[in-house]
Amino acid sequence: MPPKSFTPEEPALPMNYPGFVFRTLREEGYPAHALLAETGLEETRLSDPHFRCGFQPLRRLFLNAIEQTGDPHLGIKLALQFQPTYIGIPAYTAMNAARFKDGLDILVRFFFLNFPAFEVCLLTGETGLQTGEATIRLRSKFSFEDIEYFGIGSAIVAINGLLKAMLRADHAAIRAEMAVNAPDGWTGMEAKIGFPIRFETAENRIIFPEALLDLSLPGSDPINHARFLGLCEAFAQEMAFQATPVTQVMAILEGTPSLTVPLSDVAAELGYSERGLRRQLERSGTSYRKLLDQVREQRARHLLSGTMQPIKAIAGALGFESSSNFARSFKRWTGNTPKGFRDAVQAKTSSDRK
Repeated sequence: MPPKSFTPEEPALPMNYPGFVFRTLREEGYPAHALLAETGLEETRLSDPHFRCGFQPLRRLFLNAIEQTGDPHLGIKLALQFQPTYIGIPAYTAMNAARFKDGLDILVRFFFLNFPAFEVCLLTGETGLQTGEATIRLRSKFSFEDIEYFGIGSAIVAINGLLKAMLRADHAAIRAEMAVNAPDGWTGMEAKIGFPIRFETAENRIIFPEALLDLSLPGSDPINHARFLGLCEAFAQEMAFQATPVTQVMAILEGTPSLTVPLSDVAAELGYSERGLRRQLERSGTSYRKLLDQVREQRARHLLSGTMQPIKAIAGALGFESSSNFARSFKRWTGNTPKGFRDAVQAKTSSDRK
């Protein structure tokens, strides 16, 4: 079976989390017709283990849920109730691994089975991490549009729940970072989550002590682990998605020292015509310019917060002709100037050390 290309239109998103959201809100008394309005989904589909759909029906479902409850933090609050076992076989496989790192490797390999819209990566030595810290980086494979806070927030809290279940501990994450803007009414939410979240960052990350990686897991079970691992590999073979044009372009841009590479060069490297690649990116709801700006913003945040390079030098490294052009773009991305952003990061770091 040839690998499938993953796009927002691909009927590939399972009902693990959407079904949980729907059931929970129905139990709280919210009417099914209001939750399902304009989704094109039938109630029975949300409990069907074999049913998968594209992004837009689920986007509408989650927007309906937020509208019905009037709660902008609904994703995070529901994710706190989401049991790790609802993730299914990948969760059991991770919990039965020998060490915490082995379990995280399972998460990286097979999280896509039930959450194919996300790319998960385990990293150490990243910019912005303190000595003795490791991180799980979480990226969406396409734009979540107006439910980005709902989707990313839900995923971060749900993954932290799985980490705690693997360790059989009350705490796992030290803190987290989200690339979205700080939501209104955030005060008080951190106490419910159990760790601080910093917003408007370059990446979505869950940070935890690196020392946890070598811990033996209390649920380690080599027999069941091997059995579950075989099932994961079989399901992964059935669901194999090839790298999407979005992830391919992002990989090239992230590996390019100077962000001045034109679309034509990227298209040629990937075997597309320029027009063909542009069309593929449009199908995924994005463009080369948007991806280039995304990588520039990520790199700018890293350089401004993790180095003392002059702003003029950073502008050149990002492919801008002048510091003023860089400042205008950075203000458009973040609402802040490069100097203002750096000053705010340094002030926050100084405050945290007191």
